[in-house]
Amino acid sequence: MMRLSQPIAPNPLAALTRILCCCLIVTAGTAAAESPARLAAAKIPAADDGAFQVTIEVFELLADQKLQLQDRHLVLFKDGKAYDFALTEPRNVTLIDPINGQVTLLSRVDHVKSTITHQDIVTAAARFRLFATNEGLETRLGINAKTVRDANQTNTYRIQFGDYHYTASAADPEIAAQPNRFAEFTDWVARVNLVRKIGTPPFARINLGNTIAADGRIPETVTLELKSDTHGRTFVSNYKFKADLSKESRQRAEEVAGMLTLYRDVPLAAFPR
Repeated sequence: MMRLSQPIAPNPLAALTRILCCCLIVTAGTAAAESPARLAAAKIPAADDGAFQVTIEVFELLADQKLQLQDRHLVLFKDGKAYDFALTEPRNVTLIDPINGQVTLLSRVDHVKSTITHQDIVTAAARFRLFATNEGLETRLGINAKTVRDANQTNTYRIQFGDYHYTASAADPEIAAQPNRFAEFTDWVARVNLVRKIGTPPFARINLGNTIAADGRIPETVTLELKSDTHGRTFVSNYKFKADLSKESRQRAEEVAGMLTLYRDVPLAAFPR
């Protein structure tokens, strides 16, 4: 599962979310936070309009304006599934299977696996939203945030809440199915992070990604600026889409079947973080 370095704590809400999910929370539908349409229809197989892959690199912008690599992933889209391979340690693998309504986390180090179901995801999102409503935190958690398109640059999008400021650039896809399939993937990732209690509030980024996908585009670069009275950090995520899969990528996907068979099942709470 995509993970980044632990962010600064611009306000007490950081206690709710332990790591920064800059690059993978470009997702779909704030209004669908508890029961997203993509998840609700997850058991209906869709025709595979062509396999493709995405390389995602996340950098932190340092004080000297140099970029320091924080995370790197290769995501393969094949036969309705998404295979997320971490290319930095601990090099875990995440298999997102919308057709069967589940996500499987695979630890290459410990040779264990753990499964998160669609119901787990819906329940976690509902509890989080209920908490936000009861505490009057909808605005501070970005639940009400809306994406704004840049009037001067049609491929630029902005959204912000509290100390979180996002700017995204988008591009036209090579394959027509890329926007929706990538949005579906990141939709699942955001909600799995809620289940695992490891992500920043996803709602603003959910809205941002939904807007990009609705425009028939794919993310190209996403910048997250974290600002507080005393601290500031900037993260830049780059997305490189490639039509079809390389021979090596196809072999990677095939190896996951062996991991699913050989790895030992553990409860989610026991899965390495």
